Amino acid sequence: MNSVVRRLAAATFWAGLVFAQPAVHFKTRTLRPAQGPVSIAAPLHGRPQHLILQFEAPPAAETIAQLRKRGAVVLQHVPENALLVFVDRPVQVAGLGVRAMFPIDPADKISPLVKHAGRVLVEFHPDVDRNAARGIVLQTGATLEENPDLNPQHLLVDASPPQIAELARRDETAYIFPASPALLSGRPTQPCLGAVTSLGATAQSIPTYGSWNPGGAATIGYVFSQLAGELSASQQESEIERAMAQWAAVVQVNWQQGTSAEAAQTVNILFTTGDHGDGYPFGPAGGVLAHTFYPSPPNPEPIAGDMHFNNANTFRVGANVDVFSVALHELGHALGLGHSDDPTAVMYPYYSIHSGLSPLDVAAVQTLYAARTAPAPTPTPAPTPTPPPPAAPLTLYVAPPPATTAAGAVSLTGTTAGGKAPATVTWSSGLGSGTAQGSAAWTIPGIPLAAGPNSIVVSATDGVSRVSQTVSITRQAAPAPAPPSAPGRTAPPSLAITTPSATSISTAASSMVFAGIASAGVTSVTWSTNTGHSGSASGTTRWSATIPLLAGSNTVIVEAHNAAGQSAWRSVVVTRQ
Repeated sequence: MNSVVRRLAAATFWAGLVFAQPAVHFKTRTLRPAQGPVSIAAPLHGRPQHLILQFEAPPAAETIAQLRKRGAVVLQHVPENALLVFVDRPVQVAGLGVRAMFPIDPADKISPLVKHAGRVLVEFHPDVDRNAARGIVLQTGATLEENPDLNPQHLLVDASPPQIAELARRDETAYIFPASPALLSGRPTQPCLGAVTSLGATAQSIPTYGSWNPGGAATIGYVFSQLAGELSASQQESEIERAMAQWAAVVQVNWQQGTSAEAAQTVNILFTTGDHGDGYPFGPAGGVLAHTFYPSPPNPEPIAGDMHFNNANTFRVGANVDVFSVALHELGHALGLGHSDDPTAVMYPYYSIHSGLSPLDVAAVQTLYAARTAPAPTPTPAPTPTPPPPAAPLTLYVAPPPATTAAGAVSLTGTTAGGKAPATVTWSSGLGSGTAQGSAAWTIPGIPLAAGPNSIVVSATDGVSRVSQTVSITRQAAPAPAPPSAPGRTAPPSLAITTPSATSISTAASSMVFAGIASAGVTSVTWSTNTGHSGSASGTTRWSATIPLLAGSNTVIVEAHNAAGQSAWRSVVVTRQ
C-alpha cells in the first residue's frame, strides 16, 4: 500500500475529532493528531504494527497495566502524554483515556541531517530482534557494517537514498540518523543507551522528555551521595559542578547543593557498579558509562533527574574516561534533553571528550528553559558541617587463591575493616563483574575463569574511599588437539540455545533460565540484554544462565568464544508481561 493510500485509510479510521490535542514533538515536525477510535482493530493495516497512543493525561501505571492485559506490548514513553506500543491483534482501549492513535510516518523516521546516500545509523524499535533487523537491512539491498561498540538497537548501514526511504517505510524501523566519525573509522567508542523512564530507554527521534519548569527558570538541587575511588572527592565534585555551570551559563537553571538525595527536584549523583537498585544494573568496564533519569514528569520523584555513573570504569580528568564530559552529557538528560543527531553535539548518543557545549546543545536546552541574559551564579555548595571524628582507614584483605587451577571458576574470600560505613565488596574481570556476599567477612562464589592468565580486581568502598587488590590465577588449558593434516584455520565455534526452544516468547516471570550447547574449544559463554544486564554462563560445551527480565521487550544475546578470539552468537526476544 503506498503512502497516499495509507494516509487516506488512516484519515477514515481516525475521523471524528472536534478539538485540538497536545502536540507530539518529533525532530522532523510538531504533530497535533486528531482523535482516534476507541479500539485498535485488525490492527490498522491488517498486520502487526507499532503505534503511538496519545492520552488525555499522562498514562498512569494502572493504565499501562491494563493496556498490557488487553494485548498491547507497551514499549516507550512519548511526550506529550503518549506511549509507543506494538499490537498484533485487536485491542480494546475504551475507558483508558486514549484520545488519538497513529503509526509513525516514514518521513518522521529520517533525521533532517540525513541528506544524501552514505553510512548512517538505523535505530530499530526495542522489541525488534537484532537478527530480524539485520535481515530487514539486507532485504533493501543496503550494506551492513559490523561495529562492536554499537547500541544494541542500532545498526551501521551503507545505503542509497532509495534504500534509506525503504528502511523508513518498514514498521520495525524507529529512526535513521548520521553516524559519528569515530563509528565510521572504527575507533573504539561507547554508547549512551539513552536517559531512562519507567519504561526504559527512550527513542532517538524525540528531542526532549520533560522540563523542571517549561519555558521558565528552575532551581535544581544536587547531592553527591557516593563518589568514585580513582579521583579525589574535590576533583570529582569540581568537575561535575563545572559541567553544571556550562548549562547554567545559557539557561536560567540554578544548581544548589542539598543535603537529601530524596528531596524533590534534586539530582542524586551516585558512582556505583552492578545492580544498584534502580532496575538498570551496570555491566563491566567498557560498556555503559552512566545513565540518568529524565525530570518529573515523565519520571516520578525522588528518582527523577538522578545521575548514576558506572564505577567499573576508571574516571579521569581531561582524559578517557573524562568525568567532565560524561557529566556534561548526563546533565543534559537530567534537564530533559534527548539525544542529538549531530555527532558534534555533547548530546550525541556516543561518548567523546568535550570542553563545553556546542551551539546545537545551547539551542536545544533553550527550548526547555528561559535563556540566560545575565551571568549565571556558580553552583551553591552546601553549608560545611562539623566534621565527625576521623574513622580508621578502610582496609581490604583477600585470602590468596591457588596460583593455577583446571576449574572453570574460582571462589574468593576475605575481610574488610575500618571505613566510615560497612563496606561493599565488588569484583570485576574480563568475563564479568559482581558483588560479594557479606562485608566484614565476605565471599565471592563462582567467578568464571578464561583459559590462561586471569586478573580479578577486588574492590571495597564505604561510600567515601575505595581500596582494591588484584588477584592473578592461571586456568590450565586442556591439551591442545593434534594439528590438522593440512594447513587451515581454527574452526569457529558453534552455539545453540536449547532452552527456551523458540526465538520469540513471552512470560510473566522476572527471570528465565537459558541453556544450550557449544562446540568443543569454547572457553567462555557470555550473555547480555538490551536493558543493560550482562554476565557469564556456567559451563561451556553445556552451559546455562539465569537471566533477569524487565517488563516489556528483552532481547537476550548469548555469545560463545574460543581461545583464537572467534565467536558465535544467538538471540531470543522475551516479552515480560
